[in-house]
Amino acid sequence: MSTMESGSAVDVSERVEEPDRQVWQGVSSLLDQYLHLGSDDRVILLYARSAREPAAWVTGELGIRGVPVALLDLDSLSQKTVTPFSEKVTAASADLGARGSRLVVLCLEYDIVMPSVWIRQALAPLTGTKIEIFRVVMAGADFFRQGVTTSPATLNNINAGLLQRLRSAERFTVTSSSGSELDIVLDPERYRWVSSRGISREGAFVLLPAGEVATFPARISGTLVADGAFNSTAFTKLDARLGDHPVTFEIEDGVMVDYRCDHPLVSKFVDRFLRVPNADRVGELGFGTNIGIDRFVSLNSHLNERHPGVHIGFGQSNQRRGTVHSCDVHVDFIASDCTIEIRNEAPLRSGDFKDLTGEHPVIEAGVYDEDLDGDCCGLFSAHESTHCQ
Repeated sequence: MSTMESGSAVDVSERVEEPDRQVWQGVSSLLDQYLHLGSDDRVILLYARSAREPAAWVTGELGIRGVPVALLDLDSLSQKTVTPFSEKVTAASADLGARGSRLVVLCLEYDIVMPSVWIRQALAPLTGTKIEIFRVVMAGADFFRQGVTTSPATLNNINAGLLQRLRSAERFTVTSSSGSELDIVLDPERYRWVSSRGISREGAFVLLPAGEVATFPARISGTLVADGAFNSTAFTKLDARLGDHPVTFEIEDGVMVDYRCDHPLVSKFVDRFLRVPNADRVGELGFGTNIGIDRFVSLNSHLNERHPGVHIGFGQSNQRRGTVHSCDVHVDFIASDCTIEIRNEAPLRSGDFKDLTGEHPVIEAGVYDEDLDGDCCGLFSAHESTHCQ
């Protein structure tokens, strides 16, 4: 195996704890089921220093498999250093050899996400190379234990079955065991669906963990009791889990008009993001579909958003920027389960998502794969982030 470190001041092998069996299984699942690595493939691993440990785990598994890999310190990339970083990428690709083989770029990030445009610019010289780009947000032990245990093929089937039910419904209700009751009207002619399946598509970043379908509701009113967790684009070290102190939101025609929470720090968090213009607007109606995620985590993480259930994203919408409203923050509040009730159909419970299947709609026929170009539903970069706690 060829392993090299380019332009990094951090040794990924230094002081790295040995992960448990579940983590190792998750690393293998990432490489096998998501990256589909073969013996002729090459890997460029871009890692944030905060994700040094998972970078070491992945590098170790690649070494066992004999897959050539080059490591680049992602923290050295900035708007001013795109050109020299791009030169390092080009040199790394050349050193890996076998120009005709597939090149996989794997970005491992933790609590901050690098702006997509910088990475695209840095990878621009590789145009013409068969390249696939995967980005892991909140890479860590929990990601490998839960986030990649369900295959993209399974997520594709679940998303397909759920989209088949929801795209044919003009109006439905969503309830939860915690007391949520939402009346929802959709307009698929105006507002797109986004499907996160973990499947590679040319020209797009594959954002992991995957497992969600989401849209912008034409109308939504009622009560959301978020007893699961939150996921915010605003940086916070606050424990994201809400099981011991749910947040109850009252929504009228797409606007949050009131909320209640017994936890002072969570209330402070909500108060702070509500200071941002349009942060009280509903920007997303989403359903987590990753059945491998069975518990919420303390981190401000996509793992929580992918948990089977319903979530409402306040602030920036998941539509193309400017077509609905603009906001500098997006915060998802997640219920631990849900029941979808469509007239003349049997209720669909989130616990039964595992049984869904179907043919996934054609991409760009009103349904789009999720990517990270707009930074919606992902943490902003350190240069752009809003701190809410």
